[in-house]
Parts: sequence; structure tokens; C-alpha cells
Amino acid sequence: MVALFLNSIGRHLSWFACAFWPGSHDGAPLRPMRVVLLLVGYPLFCGVQLCHWLGFLIDAVCFPAYRQTVIRTPVFISGIPRSGTTFAHRSLAKDTTHFTTVSTWEAALAPSIAERKLLRALAGLDRRLGGLGAHWLAAVLSKVSGDFYAIHTVGLNIPEEDYLWLLPTGSCFILLMAFPFSPWLQQTAMLDRAPPHLREQLLDFYTSCLRKHLYVNGSKRAILSKNAAFASWCPALLERFPDAKFLLCVREPEAALHSQLSSLRTARKLFATDPDGSTTARTLTQIFSHSYATLAAFLREQPAHKVAVIVQSDLQAAPGAVLRAAAKQLELPLDAAGEAYLEALQQPHRSAHQAILSPEELDPIQIDVCLQSAYQTILQSESRIPLHRC
Repeated sequence: MVALFLNSIGRHLSWFACAFWPGSHDGAPLRPMRVVLLLVGYPLFCGVQLCHWLGFLIDAVCFPAYRQTVIRTPVFISGIPRSGTTFAHRSLAKDTTHFTTVSTWEAALAPSIAERKLLRALAGLDRRLGGLGAHWLAAVLSKVSGDFYAIHTVGLNIPEEDYLWLLPTGSCFILLMAFPFSPWLQQTAMLDRAPPHLREQLLDFYTSCLRKHLYVNGSKRAILSKNAAFASWCPALLERFPDAKFLLCVREPEAALHSQLSSLRTARKLFATDPDGSTTARTLTQIFSHSYATLAAFLREQPAHKVAVIVQSDLQAAPGAVLRAAAKQLELPLDAAGEAYLEALQQPHRSAHQAILSPEELDPIQIDVCLQSAYQTILQSESRIPLHRC
């Protein structure tokens, strides 16, 4: 943990220094808005991460028993971004008897046990005082998320991606929007290419976060984790948790890329990077190519009761039936609330977000050569949930 902390400090300092290094970086021109963010916003962000590390230290001293928490049959929802992972995650999370999942406030504001206990105590006090603090936090979250709210609903108590736990380590994929020149942040989405010792450090940290969540929320339930950026993590996660189950959502590559690039426009604007989107397009095309190939290889090696594959078009057409079929294939129990919620999902599901991108942002030849072959392999996998059987 000490080594990971020092690595994190080094990463944040190097990004800050590189951002001001003479000459402009691809996708990160040093314009006035970015200078303000770097000089004002970034130190505040780093201060919050240091508070998280203090929380981790308190955990080690005051709550050492969390290390003995057993992680039983975790369920990892991953695949390709903008393919229905959020919808699948929040639908299955309705079953609170068998599953526990991470909310936004737990992932972003309280990755440590100490912080969760403190914030829950403060939330209780706030409720007795009329809830002004909660309203203020919700307003800030809405302001920061901006247009992204229409793409991915954000709320303090809504189930969220637990990759936000990785922010203190300087290894969260979303930071790539702030520092597009960082090779390490690109590797977080291509974990198998990371140096082995750094990969193990990150997996150890993520495992400890899972244990802390179960320690606080009850270890008798299975963790329901959702990370659309974790496609390359699947082999390593299975090695860590041999009894894990995987629900993988995929989508036609060009449509997925267009949607992801469109959804990241708000982040680029927030971090004042990549004005024309070209750097993000090149980076994500490379990451998506690796993700599709990793998933295709992963599926060839795993039996259907370990992995279920959902194609977004099928999920849109029959959301409840497809998710019930996936749960059945993975041998996942569902309580009455979960069954009732999926039963009620009769109408086709459509995302409110409509991708609008200029055609020159993507190279159709590269998409066809690098992504389509792996996608077709995924479609032919025995783990796919076929719509005609639902």
C-alpha cells in the first residue's frame, strides 16, 4: 500500500509538471481555462485524494478485520462502454437480498471504511437538521455532471461504477480525459499491458476496496460490480476470484465508439482538453480494439455458466427477458423485488442519449480491420444470450 501511495503521488506530480512543460501536448493545449483548472481545481482534487489515503491509514489501524472479509461469488458487469452495462447493473441491483453494489457517494466520496462511517454520521445529523447538506451536494453533483446527466444518470445514492475507487491511486480511466498524454492511464484500460508489479498493486488495491465494501455492507451478499472500462481486467479478475461470474455487454463497434466519444464531450469540455476530439478518437479506437480482442479470447476459454454475453440491440428489444435469461445462465438467484422489476421491463429500452459526431473523427477502415473480426467472434460465442430463446 505504501508503494502504491508513493506511485500515486509521483503520477499526480508528473502529470501536473507535464501539463506545463514547454510545448503543447496532443489533446491538452495550455489555454486559459486549463491553466485555471490546473492551478485551482487540480490541487483541490489532489487534496481530496490525500484525505482518502488518510482514511485508508485509519482503516489499517482501526478496522484491520476487513482484511479477513471473504469475497464470495462476485458478479462483474463489464464489456464495451455504451453497450447497456449501466442499465443491466441498475436493473440487477434491485435485488438487495442477494447483491450489494456501490453507490456514487461510496465510490467517489468514501472509498475507506472510516470515511463511510464519518459521512453516514454526518448524513444522520444533516437529516435531523432538515437535509440542507444533502441538497447542496446533489446540486453540486448535478452542476459538475452537466450534460453528462442526460447520458448517464448521476445521483448520490444511485448504483455507480466502482472504478471511481481507483481515483486515489491515479489509475481511474476518467482521468485520461484530463491528462490524455499519460501512458499509464491508457494502460488502466489495457491492464494486461501494464508492468506485472504495477498490475498486481492495482489488483490488490481493488480487492481491498471490495473487502471494505462488504465489511461495511455485509459479507453474506455477493458484490455486484460494474465497470465498462474493465474489459481487459476480466482474465485477471477471474484469476483472483475463481468463482466469479461475468455479465458482458457488447455493441456493434462503430456505433459503440461514436456513442462513447459523444458521451465524453462533456468531460473534454470540463477538463479543457482535446478541442477537436481527434486525440480521444485515436486513443479510444486503440482501447476498443484491445477490449474486443480481449473479450473474444476470454470467451473462448470460459464455459457459459461463468460468462453471459448480452448484445445491446437484444437488450433494447427485450430488456427484462434478456436479463432474466442472463441471470439464469449464470445461476444467479433473484429475490421477489428483482424478479418483479425484470418482469415489468416489457417495453423496448432506448437510451436518451443520441450520439452526434462528425464522420472524420473515426477511421472506418481501422474499425473494420481491428474491431469487427473480434466482435463477430463474440457474437458466435456459446455464452451469448440469444434473443430468440428469451
